Amino acid sequence: MGKSRPSLDYCTVVRPSNYLDRMFYLYSRVGVQSNILISAHYTSSTFDGRKRLDKEAVYSAVRSVLEKYPELSIIGVPEPLPKKGHHSLLIAALHEIDLETCVEFLDDEPPSVSAEVIERLHNQWDWTDEQFNPRRPWWKVVVLGRQEVVFVFHHIVCDGRFGHTFHLEFLAGINEYDEEEKPCSRIVKIDPERVRLDKELEDFWTSTVSVLNVVHVFIMNLLLRLFLGGRLLFTGLPESKPYAKDGITEATPDECTKTRIVVNRIPAAKMQRILAACRERKATFTPLLIVMTLCALACDFYPKATVGIANCALDMRGIYPTEDESPDSGKLLQCAGGIRQISFLNKYRRLFPSKSRSNGETDKKTDEKIDTAADVDVDGAWELVRECRASIVQKLEAKPSQLLVVFRAANSMSNDLESMLSSTFPAFGLHLNNSVQVSNIGAFPTGDQGGHWKIDDTTFSAACVNGSLSYNLSLNVSGVQGGDTVIAACYEDGILEEDVVSGILEAALEKMEAII
Repeated sequence: MGKSRPSLDYCTVVRPSNYLDRMFYLYSRVGVQSNILISAHYTSSTFDGRKRLDKEAVYSAVRSVLEKYPELSIIGVPEPLPKKGHHSLLIAALHEIDLETCVEFLDDEPPSVSAEVIERLHNQWDWTDEQFNPRRPWWKVVVLGRQEVVFVFHHIVCDGRFGHTFHLEFLAGINEYDEEEKPCSRIVKIDPERVRLDKELEDFWTSTVSVLNVVHVFIMNLLLRLFLGGRLLFTGLPESKPYAKDGITEATPDECTKTRIVVNRIPAAKMQRILAACRERKATFTPLLIVMTLCALACDFYPKATVGIANCALDMRGIYPTEDESPDSGKLLQCAGGIRQISFLNKYRRLFPSKSRSNGETDKKTDEKIDTAADVDVDGAWELVRECRASIVQKLEAKPSQLLVVFRAANSMSNDLESMLSSTFPAFGLHLNNSVQVSNIGAFPTGDQGGHWKIDDTTFSAACVNGSLSYNLSLNVSGVQGGDTVIAACYEDGILEEDVVSGILEAALEKMEAII
């Protein structure tokens, strides 16, 4: 460890970091990615006239979530190493959280999240040194028009799946709020011992294997870009602006990646038809969206591309040792991972031979409707969807899990922040550039929510990652059971155009419609 530990009178170190902690810390620090958010629309389920969330109820509900999940107090703390100019990263728990620092009421805003609102929240780089407050956590709750509640967080704290959990607990807190009670204290005290991981989980989180276990992946990436670099998706785009190269000195505004958003809403009735078709064809929605997006890119936008790369974000809790967690020890709230799939694009083009015609398009020469449904290889399309799903499941459930091998190999690389920036970050781009990511956190459970308030809509969005390190387009999916499904397409400002992103989404959904 370093010669001197930084002053930590406002927090307690609870564990060392692993490569995911270091990566997400640096993403925010150097301007690569700002934050993640999940928003929920709260509506009255009774007829007593209440249509707006009470401020005291909001504070009380946030406090109840914190009391159940003290892990929301974690922050990253760099520590000097003996090697001059190098720093490790420690994970610490704040001793106290002041709710006034992390709850915002924007009463004049419409009670909804548009693409413009999401962009604005993503392009706010919070939790900087300039904004430092020893009682301010690395997340915030923004209440729009007293009905739309947006949970915005640093990725080191938690993941999108926990965003659902946050709103479940917040909803319970809102419905349990007693107006007769005195206002709750705005200061929430944190017991760091409840944030510490038990030994088994901490050992797992920081476990390592030799990098030699994944060297073949690095070689494959090099060969792919050497021989097919010009035949991948998203070629010919402008270069992303440089991010900061010092993880201790924060990025300037000019070095911070700017996020743009396109939102597409699938109505509830249409989504029910899609899900019914998935059940009939023994498939699921996420691989369907991946395959249809690749079809859209291959047929309509990159007809000369040979290879497509798709990354599917996953909840890794199922393969982490979390089943026997003690209620008195900490939990991992950030368990996101991903599976990359590489495929030749001709098989996608063969499914839709009339590449530029959507079902029911008018022939300009005859003014007659063209029925292209007969041209679509429906059975072939569903076969590709099932293959995509089987590949994801196999990689996730394999024993031993290749995902865990990669996870542990990554832990053995770049144990300090500076080495990760200089040596590991460039490899990220080699792995994920020229790709599309799909992240589906699923449908928010409605069921019997009980109480006065219920949630009838959700939106999930992750700020874009600087394109020199990662995918070019990210589709973030969420919804509520029986309600609409929202796709928030995230891309980097100045790299893709809004009409192109909208076109990709529309083409993917048109092709989806053609096979159901």
